[in-house]
Amino acid sequence: MRWLVMSPMGWVGFGVLCVLSASSWAIPDEGGLGLLERQGLVYGVVGVVAMLLGWRRGSAWGSSRDSSGDSSWGWRRLLRVGAAMVGVFGVPIAVVVWTRDWVAETNRSALFAMVPVVVVLAVAAGADARGARRFLVPALAGLGGLLLLLPLSSVGTVQGWSMLALVMAAVIVAGVSSVALYRLLRGVRLVEALAVAGVANCGFLLVCSVVRGEFAWRGGALTSAVGFASLADGFEIGLIVWLLRGMPPVRFASRYLLIPLVTVLESFVVVRPEPTARLGFGTALLAVGAGMMLWLKDVEEEAMLSLR
Repeated sequence: MRWLVMSPMGWVGFGVLCVLSASSWAIPDEGGLGLLERQGLVYGVVGVVAMLLGWRRGSAWGSSRDSSGDSSWGWRRLLRVGAAMVGVFGVPIAVVVWTRDWVAETNRSALFAMVPVVVVLAVAAGADARGARRFLVPALAGLGGLLLLLPLSSVGTVQGWSMLALVMAAVIVAGVSSVALYRLLRGVRLVEALAVAGVANCGFLLVCSVVRGEFAWRGGALTSAVGFASLADGFEIGLIVWLLRGMPPVRFASRYLLIPLVTVLESFVVVRPEPTARLGFGTALLAVGAGMMLWLKDVEEEAMLSLR
């Protein structure tokens, strides 16, 4: 699916995803479970529901065809898709939990705003390099705008720097994995992609929870994880997997700039900060960078338009 012919429903889904992610601060957490365990259970539910829906609709996990015409998932493809899904979803969640005592939230947000840069470089290094490099400047502009808006904290210890490097590694993994999934999910049904994403990330996050010694598995705690926050997380997972299948990686990576932008705009309404030149310039730079990544036509798209 090309961005120029993306359906109105795709536009709506992308907008809902950005608003939902940006407004997650307003959704109360049910508590009772650690983040790793609660997220693992959410992914488990998503995976089980997707598998049941797939089998109910007659999916034999072999009906999907990739670009080569191969109609079989196969263990190799299944493992590649599962690993890439963990790279997009599970690894960032685990790294945030592992580094939250050493890396400030604003520093992590600034680093994850580098995902669009990683995606652009990954696409430019592959077979889709034509025109990809022109998105590097908007990605860097959006990153610069966010850096102007965030109150970054200094890192004074060796362990702090090592945790910062771990977050940077997660940023690279997330960016490269999203590019890989755009190719791996061609011809794959949504329910099958959701099933792999759910099962793979459920296993990964629950293992991480056990390693950290935060695995509760108590009846009361489990029921506390069933709430609006978990439903919102599940809906967000579905939207991301759906858009990963059809939205080009560079365009989809713009959400790492659009989500902070929406959060900033919401803060203008709720907090009403005092206007400053830095605040205005940073917001404008973030908006321009995100908008150009979303709307700037690549070389291939311009060639298509010129032939009409």
